[in-house]
Amino acid sequence: MSDPEELKARIEAILFSAGKPVPLNLMMRICGTRSKKRVLSAIEELKKHYQDNSKALELIELPGNRYLLKLRGEYMELVKKILKKPILSRGVMRTLSFIAYHQPIEQSKVAEARGGAAYKHIKILLEKGFIEAERSGRTLILKTSPLFAELYGVENNPSAIKRRLRAEIEKMEETKSASASG
Repeated sequence: MSDPEELKARIEAILFSAGKPVPLNLMMRICGTRSKKRVLSAIEELKKHYQDNSKALELIELPGNRYLLKLRGEYMELVKKILKKPILSRGVMRTLSFIAYHQPIEQSKVAEARGGAAYKHIKILLEKGFIEAERSGRTLILKTSPLFAELYGVENNPSAIKRRLRAEIEKMEETKSASASG
């Protein structure tokens, strides 16, 4: 791949189609190049292009040399109206909420509380970039990622995330009791 414009187009197509963070080495493989420098240069040009020319999309870098093309936060509410399928199933969302509330937490404790399907949920959450895992002995320690914090609109701090979740739970309980009494 010698044409830099074609390389950028391929990277953009990969990121657009993936819908989840894509590791740099996978992008290099798909684009058929071994030049990390050329791919990183193309990614930086695309990032700058989205910063300068796009109001709705942004290209972000995540830990572990992973990249994501995503909708800016201010447009999430707008597109929720046309999305037919939620990004995460109810079970996966509950597992994510449990991890967010109790982070950092051992994978085994999540499985203990959420059941055996939690291992599958954790795998999905790791693939989508919503959580991060750090090995500790024979288990993994799980916590939310910067992507989760950005999408949720809260700083990437366990205390802030816990406060936000508590507020959401209280709001849901108020809505439930108001509809039950009305």
